[in-house]
Amino acid sequence: MIDREGLGGLTMQAVADELDCAVGTLYTYFTSKAELEAGLQAEAVSALGASLLAAVGRWDAELAGDDLPESLVALVRLTAFGSFWTAASVVLADECALARQLLATRVGASDGAGRERSDVAAVVDDLLFRPASLLTDAVVAGVLTPGDDQARALVWLSGINAVLDLDGLAAVDRHLFRVTNLSRLLTRSLMVGWGADPDQCEVADGHVERLAASGPMAPLPPAGG
Repeated sequence: MIDREGLGGLTMQAVADELDCAVGTLYTYFTSKAELEAGLQAEAVSALGASLLAAVGRWDAELAGDDLPESLVALVRLTAFGSFWTAASVVLADECALARQLLATRVGASDGAGRERSDVAAVVDDLLFRPASLLTDAVVAGVLTPGDDQARALVWLSGINAVLDLDGLAAVDRHLFRVTNLSRLLTRSLMVGWGADPDQCEVADGHVERLAASGPMAPLPPAGG
């Protein structure tokens, strides 16, 4: 299995050895290691999207019985997404690591090894699509002020990714570096900065805690999804 940190310094031959196949087989499908890694990242983003879709379906089903106003439901979905991404870093660790790597890798007009800037942009757009949609729904519901929801989604995801990097410091101070708390604080701070009512954010937090107690925040994607 390819390590969750990506292909790193592995050669195509080393990758083939890891997968127990001939290097020529890899070149049948990918012209370079960069193109292979882009393919892995695209699959990872797709798996994360399928997991989120399943999660939102469960959230909405459970919230439907509470007769909540649509504005609060939209805010709960936003708050829950922050918890989803944190949970995904554990449940879908390899996929989440590849998605995080996607946002942290420098890319030029072409990386010189078969992966074009437009190809990377397409995968990033797919990664940002669902959180941006949640932000757009919240704007329509009057929870947030209008803004560039794709840019907001990028800031949000990048921020949570940075919080996840602090997990290695948990041994120093397990309370201070508890990523679930930091992710929740980051999400709430961003939402308030984008127009959400702080008191309603507190209410949304309570609903998300209940959702987290009743089922996985980042479920495994459905088979074939």
